[in-house]
Amino acid sequence: MWRRATWRRIIRRRSTRRRWVAASGLLLAALAVAAYVALPSLAHFAGGTSPTMPDDAHVAVPTFGERGSDVLAYEHGDTFTMTFPLVNDGWLPVTVRDVQLSDEPRPLASVTSVTSDGTPLPVTVPAGETRHVELAVRFDNCRYYHEREMQVISGAVVDGSVFGRNLRTTAGFQHDLVVSSPMIASCPDRTLRRDDDIRR
Repeated sequence: MWRRATWRRIIRRRSTRRRWVAASGLLLAALAVAAYVALPSLAHFAGGTSPTMPDDAHVAVPTFGERGSDVLAYEHGDTFTMTFPLVNDGWLPVTVRDVQLSDEPRPLASVTSVTSDGTPLPVTVPAGETRHVELAVRFDNCRYYHEREMQVISGAVVDGSVFGRNLRTTAGFQHDLVVSSPMIASCPDRTLRRDDDIRR
């Protein structure tokens, strides 16, 4: 009788121990999955950077908008180079695969190539460090805008990854960049019918 009671206690203890081990394993697995899913939220690029570009490509207008603006001088087909720092003030290294000025289709300021310190992307920006990026920008797509439209660019759209997890984030500019669509005489292929060319 005593032996049976002892064996039952031992079996119950072992069964309880197995359940705890299984529950702990499931909890650790769930925490690992949650941490992996949350990785992109730990990546961040500092805002407030000021792009450098040729004087003839923009005009600074401190009183336009809440933060002041740099108005880009749209001349269809013209190109210029814009440079600015990507400052990783997040917790993790970010591999940058692409940088654009807009995630909208057919932007007025279209990025044709991106390099970092003269090297094509991708580039890894460790936590707490800075990489300078150079964007080759072309004024384009005015046919898809009417002459009173403007495109406001508040920052660069950065596509990349953190330990294999894709992310898209924005590196904000100190001042908005504003691109005004030109008049019809300065925009090749634009027609008088606004529904001829749809952006989306």
